[in-house]
Amino acid sequence: MLTTQWPALTLEKRVSLMSVPTSGRIPVVIDSDTYNEIDDQIAIAWAYLRSDRIDLQAVYAAPFTNHFFGEGSSHTYVDNPATGMTLSYEEIHQVFEKLPLRQPQPAIFKGATRYLTNSDAPECSLAVADLISRARAATQTLQVLSIGAPTNIANALLIAPDIIEKIHLIWLGGNSYEWKDNQEFNLMQDIVASRVLFDSGVALTQIPCFGVANCMATSVPEMQFYFTNTSRIGHYFAEIAPRCPWIGFASRKVIWDITTVGYILDPQWYTCEYRPAPLINDTLNWSFDNRRHLIRVVKFIERDNLFNDLFRKIIDADKE
Repeated sequence: MLTTQWPALTLEKRVSLMSVPTSGRIPVVIDSDTYNEIDDQIAIAWAYLRSDRIDLQAVYAAPFTNHFFGEGSSHTYVDNPATGMTLSYEEIHQVFEKLPLRQPQPAIFKGATRYLTNSDAPECSLAVADLISRARAATQTLQVLSIGAPTNIANALLIAPDIIEKIHLIWLGGNSYEWKDNQEFNLMQDIVASRVLFDSGVALTQIPCFGVANCMATSVPEMQFYFTNTSRIGHYFAEIAPRCPWIGFASRKVIWDITTVGYILDPQWYTCEYRPAPLINDTLNWSFDNRRHLIRVVKFIERDNLFNDLFRKIIDADKE
């Protein structure tokens, strides 16, 4: 299994890497399965539009497969991770075509074409090569926002373990440790890669999905009410909203991925705690060992603070 020799961070170094600066522009890259739902597009657009706070340097296309939506669904059925990655790469470009490009567009790279089923055989995609190069060259901590299967991130950590000393990873993945199960999409897409995040010792802030991020709820009518005929990107979101997998009549849709961007904008919107890095056991549930290194885990998010900032930025995107 794992043969990589990971750098050992001191507690002081780990906490320093996890400390988001309170002033100035913060260097950020986003790793995203962008075509899978609508929340990835919204997160990317919000990060770019908050250029006062976020220096969005690169966006990486992550692989995904989606077997939940078959014939008759409004959402594309994807049964190959390379296809999912390519669709995501194309969708990232689509998002930036709709945004007002008042600052340089971030670099966009294709990521992995397969999941990390063998941790001794990482894939060095263009996204992975860029992440390694960008992290090594960083003069301050590079904030890595992972909002999909963490395949690209794990590949980079396996190929270049030294980047652990230069990055802070904020991953939306897994469920709350108190949740009834750990059957979560991002984690389950690539279990080996998910284990790398917790075993490598990388400075990690985990945002669990059910039990924490599922408070980020909106709906098709709400998005269409606020976004239709506003900015180009807002109108695009109103148009594609019905295409995405919504639960049904009078139900909500969680836009999970914005939580990673919100954490960079203002960590005070979040209640967190430090916990020993959990283990993903053979049933995919959490196991715990108090001897392991610490990670930061989000426990609660002030939902309205994120939504107020996000909706205003999207609506007024073409006015600034």
